[in-house]
Order: sequence, then structure tokens, then C-alpha cells
Amino acid sequence: MNSPASLFQRVLGGAFAQLSPALQRCHQPGEHLVLRGQASVQRGSGCLARLVCWCMDFPAAGEAVPVQVRMEALDQGERWLRTFGTKQFASHLLQEHGAQPGMLVEQFGPLRVQIAVTVVNGALHWAVYGGAVWRLPLPAWCLPTGDSREFESEGRFHFDVEITHPFTGRIVHYRGWLAPYKR
Repeated sequence: MNSPASLFQRVLGGAFAQLSPALQRCHQPGEHLVLRGQASVQRGSGCLARLVCWCMDFPAAGEAVPVQVRMEALDQGERWLRTFGTKQFASHLLQEHGAQPGMLVEQFGPLRVQIAVTVVNGALHWAVYGGAVWRLPLPAWCLPTGDSREFESEGRFHFDVEITHPFTGRIVHYRGWLAPYKR
């Protein structure tokens, strides 16, 4: 019996096979996956950037910060609980009904961000495509930007997530590595 496709297998379709082995392992179907590793975190210094970080529960700045990511499969997607040191923030990722291939939604409370994910040279690139608050569409000038990707290096899953905005500059930038945690 075949197991159901994971969220990323559904969103990426045939492009899922182009992901590096480390990324495929971390986006396989399953009820629960725990990844552990470490990261460096930089935060924006402006008042607005600090306010956004506080509202979103983004991690504090630091080097060699212990990281844990719990991915839980849900009926319509996945719940990711990220822990940086002692700071946690969660989101839900899903593929909306009728969405184009390569499109997913990440929801942080009332904020829904539409993301285009593409595979380039085995890496997974994330780009903000649209967004809404309480289902009310946000104009493009309100949307965050940045360069975010997942990639394999030395056989491990690596991430590099930068969230910026034209009004605030850098909001948060975290990068590091993760490995599946076996109990």
C-alpha cells in the first residue's frame, strides 16, 4: 500500500524528485517529524522591525542557537513548530484547493502568506507571492520580501531565511542546519 503524498510532494509534483536527498527526507509523508540543529539569527534594528519580530514571535538574535522544528501532518497540510533556544513560533502550511502547482500558503495566526516554491539545482526556493489578513487581501507594498531557501550541504539539510520589508529593512534573518532527530 502506498503512503499518501506529503504536502511538498503534492505542491511540487514531479519537481519533488529534483530536490536533494536531504530535502526529500525532511519533506516525506508522515504523521510527525522532529529536526534538530543550530542557527545564527540576526534581527532588524529599527522600531518597526522589532515590533514585527515581537508580534510574530520571531527568535532573538544569536549565534549557534539550538533549533528544533516539529513538523506535524494535518488533514490539509502541516503544522511547523519552530524552537530557537527557548523561543517558539508556529505556522500552518497548506495547499489551497485549486492552487496552481508550486503554490502554498503559510499561515501565522490571522496572517496568510502565499508562497511560490521552486526547485533550482536541488534547492527549494521560497518567494512571497501574495498575502491576506483575516482573508482580506494585502496590497503588494504591505507584503514582506526576502531570499529564503532550503538546500543540502555536506549531506545535511540547511536553511537560509531572510524576511525584509521596504519600510523596515531586515526584519529577521536566520540560517543554519537541521537533521532528523531519532528518539
